[in-house]
Amino acid sequence: MKMMQKSLLALAVLATTALNVQAASNVDVKVIGRIDPGTCTPTLSGGGTIDYGTMSPSELAATGLTVLPEKQLDFAIACTAPSKVAVKVVNGRPNTVAGAIEGASGFAGIPASSASLFGSSGSIGVAGLGLSNGVKVGGYGIRIASGTVIADTKSVDNLVASNIASPVWSAAAAGATGSLLASATVRGVSWAATGTTTPVAFTNLSGKLGVQAYLNEKSAFDLTNTVQLDGLSTIELVYLP
Repeated sequence: MKMMQKSLLALAVLATTALNVQAASNVDVKVIGRIDPGTCTPTLSGGGTIDYGTMSPSELAATGLTVLPEKQLDFAIACTAPSKVAVKVVNGRPNTVAGAIEGASGFAGIPASSASLFGSSGSIGVAGLGLSNGVKVGGYGIRIASGTVIADTKSVDNLVASNIASPVWSAAAAGATGSLLASATVRGVSWAATGTTTPVAFTNLSGKLGVQAYLNEKSAFDLTNTVQLDGLSTIELVYLP
């Protein structure tokens, strides 16, 4: 049996080599696609709007960045049949993060001068809050709050893939608190049965999406004029095999 396996392996290598020799006069046509058993729709409460309301200049820290409280929305995904999905985020206000430079993902790492977001100093990425009179207003993080997610009546854990283009799933680190953003690559978040690291299929999932913002240094603003917070991010679903 071992000899047969060795012969088959050698034959496969030789066949591949022979095809490569002829590659200059051949071209492949690939027809690809997929049929998913169901389609999924994400929703956010409040129209997906995080509103910090009207603030007074006196509420800004005298020095350094001003960290605002976390606000949460109800987050849900409804599918027409059990499906495995992940979520990723696309930045709608590129190059506007205050205090940090955005990376290849379109997001930045949390500024070192900032207090922690979500009560954590872990791997938190941030998006920008737009520009006001040419000044970067601030930034904000987005997370799926750990311990809040229910899939088809069962509690599930957050999973994270550091690069959603080639996902390798692991349990979300406690310090990252389910952060959807990272600076180096486009992060993906999915969900697994408690204590496991394989994404589960579900029909209905619900949880809390948290956003926490910070503002640029007070001295950066012309506070004789109104400063608008103008953050925009798009959450996209990624269907998993």
